[in-house]
Amino acid sequence: MALVSLPIAILLGEYYAILPFFWTALASLAAGQGLYRLFRHAEASRLPHALVAVALSWGLIPFFGAIPLILIASHLANVTLPSMTMLNLQEPWNALFEAFSGFTSTGLSMALRSSDLPRSIQWWRSFMEWIGGVGVIVLMVSVLEPSTDAYQLYYAEGRQKRIGLTVQETVRHIWWIYLLYTVVSVVWLRLVGMPWWDALNHGMTGISTGGFAITDNSIGSYSPQIQLAVIPIMIAGAISFPIHYQLIRQRKLSAFWQDTQHRALWILLALGIVVMVLEDYWFRGQIFWIDSIFQWASALGTCGFSTTNLRLWSPTTKLLLTFAMICGGASGSTVGGLKLTRIVSLFKGIVWRFQRITLKPHQMMRYVLDGEVIKENEANRRIESAAVLAILWVSSIAIGVVVLVHIVTPQYSLSDIIFEAASALGSVGLSTGITHPNLPWLGKLTLIVLMWMGRLEIIPVLLLLSWPLGGLGKMIGRKIHRM
Repeated sequence: MALVSLPIAILLGEYYAILPFFWTALASLAAGQGLYRLFRHAEASRLPHALVAVALSWGLIPFFGAIPLILIASHLANVTLPSMTMLNLQEPWNALFEAFSGFTSTGLSMALRSSDLPRSIQWWRSFMEWIGGVGVIVLMVSVLEPSTDAYQLYYAEGRQKRIGLTVQETVRHIWWIYLLYTVVSVVWLRLVGMPWWDALNHGMTGISTGGFAITDNSIGSYSPQIQLAVIPIMIAGAISFPIHYQLIRQRKLSAFWQDTQHRALWILLALGIVVMVLEDYWFRGQIFWIDSIFQWASALGTCGFSTTNLRLWSPTTKLLLTFAMICGGASGSTVGGLKLTRIVSLFKGIVWRFQRITLKPHQMMRYVLDGEVIKENEANRRIESAAVLAILWVSSIAIGVVVLVHIVTPQYSLSDIIFEAASALGSVGLSTGITHPNLPWLGKLTLIVLMWMGRLEIIPVLLLLSWPLGGLGKMIGRKIHRM
């Protein structure tokens, strides 16, 4: 990534960014080679090993991503009259937060004024989100030799659906679809009036459902025409890659409606917009169509672009957006959140439960999902999997809220804090203002952990964090046994 960014810095004429990108490339290469030599003779990994490896990778990579931010900001602070934005990025906590937000494709930012950032940093932030959206592990698996390890890594990152015979083939299909949609997004934004540099950055962060912007007011800095043009990009990022593959290769428009989770996506989009418009009218006495449509699409698609100051919205509207951020878009896309396939499973579980209660003695229970009849144990497995993750999701938000309540200033309401925690865990990036350079380090750490956990769907991070405790428990147990 850093090597790719070197020509960008040269083309932009920001030669001071060359050394920071070079040192970042060197540091990441040295770390990668060291880890490779250390574990090259390791046995084939099992799923728990892959989960831990993925969690560790996503936890370490942002540290390298923070290097250019710190070095460039420090250089500019010494040679020019720096803005407060650049002074803040010199702080390691702020730079690390920005890198975690980028690689998890979240979009929460420590940059007070994104327009004050040099273009090399604007590019680096967008590039982190673009890579993070499709997945660092997907990037790595695409160049690995076919093996069980590759599948374990692919699965451990929260991806299950294939659109090729092998994991490598699937990943390569994902990459060319991703590249195609990125190019289309950039060109589309340019055609509706956005400058080329802005279109490049927002095309990358839009299709990756990341949300970093290079303007001070996100997409609110542009005309209503451009704001409307961004909406289909956010929605495209919330649609699964297998559906995009069918559309491009097989010309099947019906693919957008063929499975339950995508039908749920369109239904939630439509219903949410109606409810948002009505709530907006109830609270403010007038209708802001574009803001309501845009913010609901941004929340449900976990993109994080905004057109307005969300802190001024009603508590009910914030809670509605929080619900959307928790749900997320389709599984197999670049979105965060629980994913709609699990929301559908939970809804089906409720329906099936009522059906079982009303069954007559001579009737048989049928479990139908996406037009197919599945066995009872498979139905129970899907419901259990979705319920476990939903409980972990709500619990993580609750813990984050408890911590933040004791840290943030009294000007923020409970709905603001719940909104911020859900935004971090859902890899969204919408903010009520709590995310700020002045946030105490514990608050930044809490949001970083939520972003990290949410990007990997919680379980890999919990497994990684539990391993040292498990090893300590075994060691204590052996000592007690010897006594």
